[in-house]
Amino acid sequence: MRMGWRMRIVPHTALPFEPARISSPSTPASAKSTATSSDPFSKLFQSLSRTETSSLSGGSVPARSPIAAAPTPATPATTRTGATPVTVTTTASTAATAPTEATTAPSDTSATVQNPGIQALVSAITNGSFQATYVTDPSQLQETTNEGTATMPSFYYASNQTAQQLASLLGGSVVQMPPFGVQGASEPLANFIQLPNGQTFNAADVAYYARTGSEGGGQLTADLTQTINEGAAWTNYYTNGGSMPCFPPGYVGPPISGMTYPAGSIGANGMVINPAMQNSNA
Repeated sequence: MRMGWRMRIVPHTALPFEPARISSPSTPASAKSTATSSDPFSKLFQSLSRTETSSLSGGSVPARSPIAAAPTPATPATTRTGATPVTVTTTASTAATAPTEATTAPSDTSATVQNPGIQALVSAITNGSFQATYVTDPSQLQETTNEGTATMPSFYYASNQTAQQLASLLGGSVVQMPPFGVQGASEPLANFIQLPNGQTFNAADVAYYARTGSEGGGQLTADLTQTINEGAAWTNYYTNGGSMPCFPPGYVGPPISGMTYPAGSIGANGMVINPAMQNSNA
């Protein structure tokens, strides 16, 4: 808030002064008294003296006011609530506003806090605060096999920054693993997200959906759940072997364990509803 100084103008009363008495310096007081009563010239002079005295004492000549003390800066009458604080040069004003800033800051910050989970990621994608990036340096994408060296596609490798943001939004941690676990190959390590429930998936697979915020919250919730469930199954297969994962068309799967879902997003069979499949059946 912009604050300025306002000077209070204090009226001053003209200082009374007594005009100099006009008299003949060579005439004694007793002689002056006698001359005044009898000499016509003295009467005229006395009359002129009274006129001058009256003009001077009547205020036609402004009296010189005493020098006023330096004005004290006036404190602003009002403070605008919610205005951006501006540094004030007055010590007293700055000290007065400091407690207000310290008190309101925590409440503004706490209003934006959201629990980690699918919905936190959906919100970040929708409002644009989550922007995925990938590894683009070819030297970090080299795969060596029995047939030679090849450069892996960058869309399998989320950048460290993107993986860290995903882990924070989902409440997991970043681990680095080979993305495919091909026997006899030396693969560059990729960033994976490991959730508290043990599901582990390639961060790049989920980062893809940063570009699909226009789908809406319901469809994003289904897509992210599907990608995490399928990604965790494939990661387990690459790491431990066993049966190759297979999913029916439109599969989403159960809600991610430990995460809250909005009302109406879970079907009667306990699976997360895929809005795209619901529309196709209509």
